[in-house]
Amino acid sequence: MEQQYRVYRYRWVVLAIYMYVSALTQLYWLNFAAIDTYIEDMLHIPASSVQWLTLVFPLVQVILTIPAGIIIDKIGFKWGVGIGAILTGAFSLLRLAAPGSFDNLLISQIGISLGQPFVLNGVTKLATEWFSPKEEGTAVGLGTLAVFIGMMVALGATPALVEGLSYGSMLWIYAIAGILGALVFILVVRSKPPTPSRAPEADLSTSSWGGLGVILRNRNFILLGFVTFVGLGAFNGLATWLEKILHDLHNIPMTEGSTISTVLIFAGMIGCIVIPLISDKVRRRKPFLLIGTLAGAICITALILVRGYTANMINGIVLGFFLLSTFPIVLTMSAEVTGAQYAGVSVGYLQLLGNLAAVAIVPSMEALESSTGQFIAPLAMLVVLFVGAFLVSLWVKDTHPQAA
Repeated sequence: MEQQYRVYRYRWVVLAIYMYVSALTQLYWLNFAAIDTYIEDMLHIPASSVQWLTLVFPLVQVILTIPAGIIIDKIGFKWGVGIGAILTGAFSLLRLAAPGSFDNLLISQIGISLGQPFVLNGVTKLATEWFSPKEEGTAVGLGTLAVFIGMMVALGATPALVEGLSYGSMLWIYAIAGILGALVFILVVRSKPPTPSRAPEADLSTSSWGGLGVILRNRNFILLGFVTFVGLGAFNGLATWLEKILHDLHNIPMTEGSTISTVLIFAGMIGCIVIPLISDKVRRRKPFLLIGTLAGAICITALILVRGYTANMINGIVLGFFLLSTFPIVLTMSAEVTGAQYAGVSVGYLQLLGNLAAVAIVPSMEALESSTGQFIAPLAMLVVLFVGAFLVSLWVKDTHPQAA
């Protein structure tokens, strides 16, 4: 009897719940960063200590991202990501035990950060299990969109809740959101649909580290890793320094620079919906990889040369739209290269590269600015990196199953 393959409307329920939990991880990552001065005054501790409430997330992500990806591949989407959902909900509740204790807050943040890689690394596993190849890019794009939504809510809603209600009320609201996310995920989400959404893939040979050795022998995957390194490293560099860059190079006030930064991320959120959707429609991935890396090189060059608030706002919109939307395209391509069997560990490896890039590029930009006295050299470094990523992208083969 011939195997029937179909997609279920329930896939959108699974995706929506995953997006909610994914957004929560980013909300908890940045919520204290949004009120760092308040935390310093309330707990009477220096800023150097408060920053650890945020820094533990990228540090734990670097350590756990590959093991988390391997576990997701081994035990499946529901329970692999479910580990992260449970940790996120449980430790968001722990913050209520002693909201005025820095030690308790730090332990809670560490617990939530342990769950983050299990959640973020599940996006391609979800796409390959529940969605057909023609919708895979759209699913990954929406899953990635949740990351930026969580960031914006953390930075925008947290100060408003603390000022409008109270610090304790903010923690209660976020704790309820976390427990709700954990319960709904465990009770409602299924690991796989009743029947497969696509034809089975060839069973790849296994290796140590859950298949990491297998995927690292794939030329296309290695090239995508370099593009990820450049793209996420540059994004972190710009997210850290953009307001200061705009002020020092073009005398744009910090408040207007912050607006440009926010609009850049919002444009990226729109791009994470539009670009993967177009990619699925035209059944191509590579052109959007080329456009994203080329846009990075051109827009950062324009950031050096273009003056004025309006021109830099337009430049930020274009940069955010095309650069940030490259990430879901890369994740989709990695899943199509490695297959559902290694979807978790492949995302884990790319996440590792992205976090290592942030560790390397952000301090490098600061060092170049300190040595030259201006941000032209750091931005020129990013332009060179993006040109390199564009040239590497030319060697990448299109991964869509129906690409020529």
